[in-house]
Amino acid sequence: MSEKTTEIRFVVWQFVRLMVRLEETVEAGAAGEVKDLYNSWEDVWVDLDAKLVDLGRNDPEAFAELMMDQEVVTELTAVECGIVATQLKNVVDDLIEKLKHTDDTEEVEDFSFERDDLTSLVSELKALSQNL
Repeated sequence: MSEKTTEIRFVVWQFVRLMVRLEETVEAGAAGEVKDLYNSWEDVWVDLDAKLVDLGRNDPEAFAELMMDQEVVTELTAVECGIVATQLKNVVDDLIEKLKHTDDTEEVEDFSFERDDLTSLVSELKALSQNL
C-alpha cells in the first residue's frame, strides 16, 4: 500500500526558492529524505531554471509571467510536506534577516511579500504533514 499524498501547487517563484534551498542543503551534505526529494524534482528544476535564465535574458515580460502566474504541481506525502515546510521556513528566516539589513523600499516590499506568502505556505504544509 502506498503512502497517502496530496496535490501541492507552488507558484513558480515559490518552487524556485524551494529548489535553491534544497540544492544548498544537499550541497552542504544533507542525505536521506531531503536528498531524495531534491533528486525527484531535479529534472523539472534543471529545465525550469534553464527556461527562466533564457527568458530573463530575452523576454522579461514572459519571465515575470512564468515566475508569478504559472505553477508547478506535485504530489507530496506527509513526510515530504514536513521537509518542504522546514526548508521554506529556512528561506523565511533568511528573508527576515535580509529585511533587517535593507532600507531599499523595493527590496523591503519584495522581501516582505515573499516572507508573508511563504509563511502562509509553511503553515499550510505543516498542517498537511500532520493530517495526511
